[in-house]
Amino acid sequence: MKKLFTLIAASAMTLGLSAQSITISSVDEGLANDYASGCEIDLDNDGIKELIVGGSPNWPADASIGQVILDAEGNEVFMESRCSWILKWNGTAYEKTQLADDGVIGIRSSVIPADFNGDGYVDVYIASGGDANTLNGIFLNNKQGRLVKDNTFRVVDEQGNAIVDEETGTQLRWLPRSIDLADFNNDGLIDIVSCGWWLGANSETAMTGVLINQGDGTYKVTNRFLIGVEEEEYSYPMALCTIKAFDLNNDGYADFMVQGNVDGDGLKPETAGGRTVGRTFMAFLNLGAEGPGEFYDLGLAQGVSHTFGNGNFNVVDFNNDGTPDIFVTGESPDDAVSGWAYFGQLLLGKVTKSGDGNEVSYTENSQFAANHKDVRPLNSSNNGTRAIDYNADGYYDLFLLGWTEQMLDGTGNTQSGWLLPGSANGLTSYQRIPGASEQGIFFLDYGVEGALNYTFTGYHGDATYFDGTTFPGGRSMVFTKNPWAVSARPDAPTAPKAEVDGYDVKLSWTPASTSMKNVTYEYYLKEKTTGRIYNASTSFVGGEKDGVRKVLREGNAYMNTEISLTLPDGTYEWGVQTVNAALRGSTFAKGQDLVVGSGQFNSISTVSTAVAEQAVYTLDGKRVAEPQKGVNIVRLTDGSVKKIMK
Repeated sequence: MKKLFTLIAASAMTLGLSAQSITISSVDEGLANDYASGCEIDLDNDGIKELIVGGSPNWPADASIGQVILDAEGNEVFMESRCSWILKWNGTAYEKTQLADDGVIGIRSSVIPADFNGDGYVDVYIASGGDANTLNGIFLNNKQGRLVKDNTFRVVDEQGNAIVDEETGTQLRWLPRSIDLADFNNDGLIDIVSCGWWLGANSETAMTGVLINQGDGTYKVTNRFLIGVEEEEYSYPMALCTIKAFDLNNDGYADFMVQGNVDGDGLKPETAGGRTVGRTFMAFLNLGAEGPGEFYDLGLAQGVSHTFGNGNFNVVDFNNDGTPDIFVTGESPDDAVSGWAYFGQLLLGKVTKSGDGNEVSYTENSQFAANHKDVRPLNSSNNGTRAIDYNADGYYDLFLLGWTEQMLDGTGNTQSGWLLPGSANGLTSYQRIPGASEQGIFFLDYGVEGALNYTFTGYHGDATYFDGTTFPGGRSMVFTKNPWAVSARPDAPTAPKAEVDGYDVKLSWTPASTSMKNVTYEYYLKEKTTGRIYNASTSFVGGEKDGVRKVLREGNAYMNTEISLTLPDGTYEWGVQTVNAALRGSTFAKGQDLVVGSGQFNSISTVSTAVAEQAVYTLDGKRVAEPQKGVNIVRLTDGSVKKIMK
């Protein structure tokens, strides 16, 4: 099923706005997804990003508009409550095709890109909001613009065993509601942080935590009670949740944050005011060198954040001081007159170096233009709010959309949108733009690499932009035009340097003299025996497109200029690029090849009896009697350390 749609000129109704206003180009009522999920992704490596989008459609039951999929028996089923599409630019217009023939993305889902199999094409993890009837798991790019489920993916327990239902003995299904990706234990392999459920034949059990990549398609559960009450071994049953990985304290180890509603009748979190509520916002710092992949609660919600539940947050350096900041909004029972109002905050970060590592603290910015304002995105997916440099001044800007009882400029309620430009003082001003509630925010280049244009889908009713005829209100996908210049491509870092000590590798580089403090960095590792990308990097490596980003994400090294890794035997090509606030990448600065251990890569290494008799640890720090399936650290009797993969 395909559909073509083109972009038309903005109507006269927008001409009264300033020359730098965001204007509507077209409205497509056949893409009316509420609670939208998705991501911008270059599926076919042509340098132009497609859009994966899914959600809850709100059109009449019409097969010419909706989606038909095949069920398990091969029967055609018309999807009335879920749809998902790939939008691809064909040279003159966008072409709409189904994401998959046998399933759809759920609502409020996570669709997170990474090159899982290292073939140079970007794949995705789809976490469909905990909906058992939608697509879940890793989906590999077939190099022809289609995604195929990776059936080798499975989640195992701390000992590497399948997780089964105690009553029936059948294997449980892992059903995440929200996920993000990062290398939490710095072994070069992409891991998963998630909140979700174990699904059995007759039961659902809350299970949240960090899934450590074992390098063979399996992911080992760790920190399973972290998002909850560890001493009670209780995971919060999360709903309307979103999760985000970022290195908050610039120590080279990825941390993460989670926000959502805590369902069920069990234990509940407390707000800063001491109330027990079914909402939470938590930040977890990685123990780093002391225990990579192990985390502790920063206590951020109890410290400065009043905001809990059913919201969104973004983590970038809004004020260009070199430290990540956090924008967070959501339902706040401690602050609202009723339990439904939202409460927006901008938390400015500060990193202090200490003998024990980098400490991070946050202060609420009272000058934030939307401080404590009730703007309700009503979509807890990863696309409910977005941060990107849209006006090409080098600072991250914030796109904040939603339903309001009173808009920021004092006018009446509507489904509206706000662009808050970044500055050295944070987000201190705003501009009204077309917007919606129950929405998802995306950025497309309309077939031309460079300029990105704000696009959204959801329910919109702002008469300032939608006249009911040329640009109809209601539920639809809205395409707008970026009035600012294209952001310049950043310059590459300089002086890439590598230090190898056994299996420990330290990569470092110097920022380009033209770089702002808010840039992030993407590094790649290519294993030279196989020619595969080892660490799931999502930029072109080499050739005319060297360094062009295939996705709109911050760099995988975050804001660090050095990173420490532990790698298995092999010879690796490596490089690093600058990623600016417009999420454009520089070319790669390439360092000298890394020769680790024997220099010979073997994904399934054998372990001698002599080595097996020494002290063996898994990467998450647990001592084991013998090497487990996956990556192991072996401490030899002479005090040296060897990394092996079984």
